[in-house]
Amino acid sequence: MAVRGTASGNAKWEVSHRYLTGQIDRATHRTIVMHQLRPSLKLGVEWNPGVDEIGFVANWRAVSESQRRPAVILGTSSDRIGTAEGQSYYVTVSKSLHERTGLPIAPYAGVSYSTFENRLLYPAGVNVAIGARWSAMLMNDGVHTHVSATYAWDRFAVTLLAVERKDLGITMGARF
Repeated sequence: MAVRGTASGNAKWEVSHRYLTGQIDRATHRTIVMHQLRPSLKLGVEWNPGVDEIGFVANWRAVSESQRRPAVILGTSSDRIGTAEGQSYYVTVSKSLHERTGLPIAPYAGVSYSTFENRLLYPAGVNVAIGARWSAMLMNDGVHTHVSATYAWDRFAVTLLAVERKDLGITMGARF
């Protein structure tokens, strides 16, 4: 997952670290380093030190959002929070509805293949901008619902997270 909400037009690298309470070892700590190869393509590695696991992460914006059309993003990362192992492969469609509704909301929906569960999941959620630097997100990973709030400035972002609406966590990230 990318550092949501950070802004730096010429940044080519992203680094983020997440810490969660109440989770299995694999999910407690996670560090991601990504490199932006093209404006629409980021590749990187994910390290889950609790189980000494290193995996591949990627995000490709196959279709950019326009006034009429949603963005389409394909990617891969470790399987959803709480899984003991596995990789997830996904496609997500998202669209800002601000121009149409006047509300600062951007819903998304998708489909992901979980190698841990060997089945398709249907994640969905909504991101809400709360001023210039704050955003909040309600998300369902296809199994559980999570909420988050992000504060972003310059090249940095801090996200507070409630996994399954109870296990608290924080993600800190930077772009450079």
